Amino acid sequence: MHIPQAFDVDDSTNIQTFIKNNPFATLTSTIAHKIVATHLPIDCLQDGKYYGHFARNNPQANISPDEEVCIIFSGPHAYISPNMYVSDFNVPTWNYSAVHCYGNIKFIEDETRIWQLFQDIVARHEGEMGWQLPDEKHYKNMLKFIRLFEFEIKSIEAKFKWSQNKDNDDIIAVITKLKTSGFHEAAACMAKANDLSNPR
Repeated sequence: MHIPQAFDVDDSTNIQTFIKNNPFATLTSTIAHKIVATHLPIDCLQDGKYYGHFARNNPQANISPDEEVCIIFSGPHAYISPNMYVSDFNVPTWNYSAVHCYGNIKFIEDETRIWQLFQDIVARHEGEMGWQLPDEKHYKNMLKFIRLFEFEIKSIEAKFKWSQNKDNDDIIAVITKLKTSGFHEAAACMAKANDLSNPR
C-alpha cells in the first residue's frame, strides 16, 4: 500500500482499536497463481488473538499455514470535493482509513476449542443481553461445514488519509461540510486524525 508520510500510522493501540471497530475484512491469497479474496469478519478476542472462519467448500479453506496472506480492514470513507475547501487550487480526492495485515493462518481442528471460540465470537457481537449460541447438537453439527482459523500477524501497514496535509482552515471546512452532508463517521475520523475534538 502506498502511504505518504502524512497519512502513515504506526501507533499499535490506534491500529488495534481500528481493527476491533471494523472487523469485517477482506482476506486475499493466491491459488494456482491467481489472486483470490474472501469477505469475512476477523475478531480479536479476549486472548488478544485474531480469529476468522471459511465455509469448508471455499478454496481458501485449504490455505497452507506457510503461505502469507493479506487481510484488509477498511473504515469510514468519503469523497472530498474541491468545493469543500476554503483555499484555492485543490483537486478531488477520497479520504479513508485502511489497514493491511500480513501473516499466516493456522486452522484449528479441536472441536471443543472451536465451539468455545464461536461462543466467544457471538458474545462479542451480541453483548451480554443478546442472543447466545445454544449448546445443542443441531448447532454443533454445523461445525463440519466451516474451518475456523487463527490469524498470526507478521507485519502491518496502516493508512489514515484524512487531509492531514492541509491547513486547519481547510480541515475544519471539510469536516463541517461532511457533517452537513450526513457523513458523520468520516467527519469524526477526520477530526480525530487531525486532533480536532470539537471543530466549529
